[in-house]
Amino acid sequence: MDAVLETGRPGKLKIRVYCEKSDVCAQFADDGPGIKDPKRIFDPFYTTKNVGKGTGLGLSICYGIVKEHGGDITAHNGSEGGAVIEVRLPMAVAPGAVVETVPVAPPKRQGAIQGRVLLVEEEEAVLEFEHDVLAGAGANVVTASRSEDVKARLLSEPFDAVIMSGKMPADWNAKEAYLWLKQNCSNMEKHVLFTFSNGVEQGDERAFLQENNVPYLVKPFEVAELISHARRLLQKAQAAAASAS
Repeated sequence: MDAVLETGRPGKLKIRVYCEKSDVCAQFADDGPGIKDPKRIFDPFYTTKNVGKGTGLGLSICYGIVKEHGGDITAHNGSEGGAVIEVRLPMAVAPGAVVETVPVAPPKRQGAIQGRVLLVEEEEAVLEFEHDVLAGAGANVVTASRSEDVKARLLSEPFDAVIMSGKMPADWNAKEAYLWLKQNCSNMEKHVLFTFSNGVEQGDERAFLQENNVPYLVKPFEVAELISHARRLLQKAQAAAASAS
């Protein structure tokens, strides 16, 4: 099925939906100037907009959602100009198959993560992005933006893992946070993941994380990386809880 959408603005958007093997495909093509860097547009925090006009998170969230449903999303420039975005999702049933009409409970999504996560980030846009990714993958996510909030939450509520920024201006750093967790929250330092916006320092900070086997991610990271690290943290926490009971 093909359709051409006129938006009231200069240019047109052509939409094509079709089946190919075991996938349902939706292709969106415009007649604009094309994409400056098709290989990077799904990277978190990548944007071509002016400072303050975009976070670079929208397409990365789309990428994560499609991947979590077993599909794929790609971008390229058309041979005759314009941008082309294609989304592929696996069919629920094969073409021509007889669909069972007896009501059944929907199966739990494969790969979903389980557990309660305390997510700590000072930048609101980044906090919202990471919250949506983790919650969309199945986690129960609680957010905080300051060290005081983190301490109050951890001392009064149970959590399976902590995912937090390793550099919070005018607040604690990764080493300080790790040591506080170790001193005040039994074994929680074994279930923490740090994220960094500008890399990890080559000196004491990197050495400290490596010596204590503390996982970390450096932005820009892919949605799948964040989910994968969160899954490992939560599985480790669940295994520890099971062995202690």
